[in-house]
Amino acid sequence: MNTSKTTSRGVQESDVWAAADALIAQGLRPTIERVRQQIGRGSPNTVSPMLETWFATLGRRLGVAGEQDPSVLQSVPDPVQRLAEDLWNTAQEEAKAAASKALDLREQALKAAEQEFVAQQEQLAQRQATMEAQKDALNQALQAAQNHAQDLARRLDEMQQTLQERDQRLEELRDELSNAVRQRELQQQKHSEEIQSAAAERQRMAEQYAGNERHMLNEVDRARQELTAARKSLQDQERKAESRYQELLTRFEQSEQEILNLHAQLQTAQNTAALAQERAADLKSLLDAQQKLAAAANAADPNVTQPLARRSNLAATRRSINRRTLR
Repeated sequence: MNTSKTTSRGVQESDVWAAADALIAQGLRPTIERVRQQIGRGSPNTVSPMLETWFATLGRRLGVAGEQDPSVLQSVPDPVQRLAEDLWNTAQEEAKAAASKALDLREQALKAAEQEFVAQQEQLAQRQATMEAQKDALNQALQAAQNHAQDLARRLDEMQQTLQERDQRLEELRDELSNAVRQRELQQQKHSEEIQSAAAERQRMAEQYAGNERHMLNEVDRARQELTAARKSLQDQERKAESRYQELLTRFEQSEQEILNLHAQLQTAQNTAALAQERAADLKSLLDAQQKLAAAANAADPNVTQPLARRSNLAATRRSINRRTLR
């Protein structure tokens, strides 16, 4: 016979066992909820350990355990004992079937998990291969971009070096042109002084030999010849200076055009082009003035005051143009 246990809520172990026996007699499986309903009180925490004890001693009470307690068997009615044995056998079969089914389900779940794991591994391998390929492609693209950037930097350095060399050469040509212009001015001034001196000498000789017309005419002719020779020499020197000037100007314009082309790549050619146009107009004015001077010199007018004034104005015009050019 079991030892009765009393809880703080008044539910005894004998009450739980009696309720479980009653449920067995009704052909129902004793559960915690059914036992509580059979008793009418008790919490699951109180009923659960007592019901487990009932199940633990059920086999021995039914005579299916290794050792049987005769007193226990005598305490159980025969119908209850037979029903309990049938229920026990049924419960064992159901438990075995449930365990087998659970095992099958677990094996199926395990196989499914293994298949899913294999699939995930394959997907992971594919993703890793794809990522490696993308990484290689990105590395190649990065290397190509770096090479392109280095090439652009090198080309930029070369262009900057070329531009510096062109600027330096342009500055040298400007200096040469400035020197040539100064030399032309000095030559023009010298020849103007020579012409003025020759004119003064002719005037002096004319005044000195006013009494001798023939002698005066001879001296005048000689002075004219000297003046003509001086003018011819001046024209030759001017042509040489003009040729040198045009040569330097052509080289200057060529270098300036190269600078303009380089500056066009750097978007800075507009100011230089405008300056070149302005200089071209100034040079045209200078050429027109020189043509007028040559025409006046070829006229061989005895009165040299007007040609000298024209040459003085022409020299002033050239100096003004040269100053603007040097700016």
